[in-house]
Amino acid sequence: MLETSENKRIIGIMDPNGFALRASLEGLFDYLKLNVEYKNEKYKIEHRRIMSRPYNVLGAKTSCHAILNRGAHWNPHHNSFLTMVMPKTYLINDMVSFKAIDKNVSYGQMYELGLHIPRTCAIPQEDYSELLESAKIDADLIFPEHELFDLKEVGDLVGYPAFLKPQSGGGWVGVEKVDNYEELYKAYKKSGDKPLNLQQAINYTEFVRTVGVGPQMLPMHYNASAKHSHDRYLRNETMAVQQNFLSAAEYDEVCKITKVINAFYNWDHNSCESLISKDDGKIYPIDFANAYPDSNIVSLHFFFPELVKSMAKWLTYNAITERKKGIFGGDWDQYHAVLDQSERENWSYMDKLNAYANIADEHFSTGSFNEFCETSLHDFEQRSLDFFASEKFEKIIEEAVRRYFKIPNEVPQKLMHYKGIHQFWVKCESERLGL
Repeated sequence: MLETSENKRIIGIMDPNGFALRASLEGLFDYLKLNVEYKNEKYKIEHRRIMSRPYNVLGAKTSCHAILNRGAHWNPHHNSFLTMVMPKTYLINDMVSFKAIDKNVSYGQMYELGLHIPRTCAIPQEDYSELLESAKIDADLIFPEHELFDLKEVGDLVGYPAFLKPQSGGGWVGVEKVDNYEELYKAYKKSGDKPLNLQQAINYTEFVRTVGVGPQMLPMHYNASAKHSHDRYLRNETMAVQQNFLSAAEYDEVCKITKVINAFYNWDHNSCESLISKDDGKIYPIDFANAYPDSNIVSLHFFFPELVKSMAKWLTYNAITERKKGIFGGDWDQYHAVLDQSERENWSYMDKLNAYANIADEHFSTGSFNEFCETSLHDFEQRSLDFFASEKFEKIIEEAVRRYFKIPNEVPQKLMHYKGIHQFWVKCESERLGL
């Protein structure tokens, strides 16, 4: 079986604000040197870095069959190019859906579908000084359209404790817990110029962060009380990882919730934070408009290799099959048809979620993808383990740690910490594969 030049598939990789995922993907592809057999043809996988350069706007093209787009929102030049070539390649993630959806929109739409969203109110920004000081703005035209509102009434509606959060943002920046109206008032007065939401706090037994890559879901335990953000994926102060921390039913539900959200918004790579309530046992998604999810080994540690493998498989599958990406919002009617039927026939929550998950699996071509992995990537797992156990990946860990921790004296201890967790992953993965 001969490989021809027409059977070369190029994967573009862009993550200008993150070292670890980009370096690991490039390293894994270099190590694997994939020659993939699919439908009696052989395909050679190559990759290249997406660079910021001039391009001809009239007929913009790309040589890439699939592109990992992380961080394009930092660079408007990339945004324009990627939006123009979007119909000609498989783009993870497209900027249309990325820009269209914020946290408040996603809360409202997922609540409408029947997911368990905590009580949430959107609140206008507190600080309008930038508008008032602008020579281009006529304040007498803008501000008569702004109604006065009673913040106490909003707090009473949501209930306490609650979290005041920016409508858009990440990394818990600007998030404050408030236990009463006085604390809410103080938090709001210093919140600045971003629209906000106030959301009911859930008394939970488990905080789960599920990262999705296409149809592949990776639930991770999350410790919101950790002092530093890079420690939040540690189980606790004395344990890095706890296997099987969810029941089978909980695991199934958080995976389906995330898959449905990601498919609904056309996001191939997104994370969903969910809380399992102590009070009623329900699973509440609380933050899931995260189409630029944390993908740093310094944060994800044990979970990081699985993320890299998932991304490599998903990029490879879409590049080789030349699968087309659906139009943003193009399958929303299917979800609402399920919703209407479920209300007419009084379906249970899980019946409804399972029906949504079937639509999501169709969106992601889950059956076709799984078959592709079993037949065309049959030795992928073992060969990937060899890469992650290699000296080359150890160098990536070292570089990622040095880039993140700026105090030189801190680096040796952190290197031991992350290398130790990774060696545990290598052991667990070897056992899983029966090696």
